[in-house]
Amino acid sequence: MNQSEIRNLKSEIFLGVDGGQSHTEAVIADVKGNILSRGFGGASNHAESPGGRERLRNAISKSVGEALTKANLPPMDESVFASAHFGMTGGADYKEEIIGEIVRAETLRVGHDAPTALSGATAGKPGIVVIAGTGSVVYGENAPGDTAKIGGLGYLFSDEGSGFWLAVQIIRLAIKEQDGLIEPTGLEHLVLDFFGREKIRDLTDDFYNGKMTRDRLASFARAAHEAAQAGNTVIQNQIKFGTDALIESVCCAARRLQFQDEFPVAGVGGMFRAPLMKRYFVERLQAKIPSAIFREPRFNPADGALLLAFRQARIDITEDLLLNLERSAKRKSAKQE
Repeated sequence: MNQSEIRNLKSEIFLGVDGGQSHTEAVIADVKGNILSRGFGGASNHAESPGGRERLRNAISKSVGEALTKANLPPMDESVFASAHFGMTGGADYKEEIIGEIVRAETLRVGHDAPTALSGATAGKPGIVVIAGTGSVVYGENAPGDTAKIGGLGYLFSDEGSGFWLAVQIIRLAIKEQDGLIEPTGLEHLVLDFFGREKIRDLTDDFYNGKMTRDRLASFARAAHEAAQAGNTVIQNQIKFGTDALIESVCCAARRLQFQDEFPVAGVGGMFRAPLMKRYFVERLQAKIPSAIFREPRFNPADGALLLAFRQARIDITEDLLLNLERSAKRKSAKQE
């Protein structure tokens, strides 16, 4: 099917969107699962905070608009999708109304990003997904359709094992090191070098005064992982602590969903791109839950949102459709590189 044919068949155009704390990704595909394009925008979380609604509007407009342009399709005010699914950090609160104003679809749903991550990771099959990026949450679904969601209540009260959580844990220990409360292991210098500060108080003041975002603070997790990989045992122990907290959440979700036979567990988000974190997680998962099988995600969360868009349009998710999605995703990725 060529672009001119798609342009005249709104029932052939499907949209999946993953809206997160760091960026928003939109993917457009035809009814057979062939990806036509992807678009990207800024963060789309915390729509209820000052300026949040406008940030959300901009993130959706940019990501979906860019995807439409790349696919040589009409602009947003002229395009109507057969089905669109939005998986958003924090869920649909304050977002459904805004999204419904700027995106038109015969069927449009706005929900939490955890189901889209699971849908992508397992290609729509039952299992559990552990999301560990800037924040963290554990989410699972079983064959009858029961769901379990653990954590995901934000950086102040939850999010163990996330990038923000790890960054804060190491900064806390660096403060203790600076104050002489613990033996020095290089944490103070690691923090100051990464953020370019002379004193840790400069860093904490910037955060409290709103001059440093949570994303920027969470980005320190990568430097912490590199130091742990190089042999810093203090940071290694913190990563293990966070990993154990996530695995306890997996145990809780598995109990709620009454998983008894083997079931897949997938890890998505920036923390799972760190080799040490992934190794700790796999080792501890196998020791704690032998029936849990760690698997690499088959698709990313935006593609998972696309699969949910197909499902809500009552389109069968066949292996042929999944293979089309897989092949076209690889082709689009190769072109971008």
